[in-house]
Amino acid sequence: MVNSMFYYLNIFFIYSILGFFFESSLERFITPTFNSGILYGPWTFIYAIAILVLMFLSKNLKKLKLPKWLEIFIFYILACIFMAFIEYSGGMLIEKIMHRVYWDYTNLKFNYGHYIALEISLLWGFFATVVYYLLFPLIDKIVKKIPKYLTIIFIIFFSLDIIATIIN
Repeated sequence: MVNSMFYYLNIFFIYSILGFFFESSLERFITPTFNSGILYGPWTFIYAIAILVLMFLSKNLKKLKLPKWLEIFIFYILACIFMAFIEYSGGMLIEKIMHRVYWDYTNLKFNYGHYIALEISLLWGFFATVVYYLLFPLIDKIVKKIPKYLTIIFIIFFSLDIIATIIN
């Protein structure tokens, strides 16, 4: 039980950091006005939450023993829906708690408010599918080798970052 807790914490931290680097790249190369997160440290934890839910989703899809192409297609559709939900709820929470709007899709044709748009949801679903089926197996091997003391250090830094964000 403790080992599985450390496994999921490591998944959380790795994908939070990868999400931070992904969004920092977007900010630097694509959209200069883009803001990459609400915490000070190098993590955008919405990506970690997404991958943990997608892991659960995939585990349940595999139980259906579908042909691989159908499993991936269903995963993609569900990922599009889930990513839209997480983007909408995350945007709303940030606006309610921090009184900020970090992204705005009102300029897109198929938007719903400023937090979701069909065009973006389809891209997020594709991105989530590629990450889960191609990148996740590689990262999974690394995660299993991370020592517990390193996870504890990340827990401390992440907790301090949350406290600093709340105070400021």
